[in-house]
Amino acid sequence: MHRFSANGYEITAGENEIAFLDRRTWGLAWLMVAMGLLAASLVLLTALSAAGLAEIWRSVGDIVLPACAGLLVIGVWTISRTYRKRRDHLSEEIQNSLIADLSSQVLRSMTGEIVAQLPDVRARMHIDWWTRGAMRIVALGWPGGHRTVYRTFGRRGSLELLTFLKEQGLDAQ
Repeated sequence: MHRFSANGYEITAGENEIAFLDRRTWGLAWLMVAMGLLAASLVLLTALSAAGLAEIWRSVGDIVLPACAGLLVIGVWTISRTYRKRRDHLSEEIQNSLIADLSSQVLRSMTGEIVAQLPDVRARMHIDWWTRGAMRIVALGWPGGHRTVYRTFGRRGSLELLTFLKEQGLDAQ
């Protein structure tokens, strides 16, 4: 059994099918990092203000900065609970999954709805512009639709996945 996993995306290959799972955790992880950094910055400004080293923040630093930092910490805690919940779901519970059924040559949803014929499905690697090109995306495309199925830092993991998909008979470049 082959398995590719990165940033909340998982691809698992069985005997006659390939499952493409999206746990929807990638955006939550980035949001937690951004909010955590902002909260840490506010805590630092609050400490500097309390020490008298940042006099310009003195009036704001007494109440507003600690309150904002506290709200951000609560936000990070709340988002982290959602993140952990999605991360720990069983693969059968992930509703937005796609299954490439190699024996019947169809791409179907987890509920059994046929999305496309497998010969019409293309797997391509793209640059993720949201991360300024640091990440690569592997997306499946078919007439009338497309879906991101893998996201990883660098090219190596994406190229390995595309090679594997090509070995399984999918049009992957």
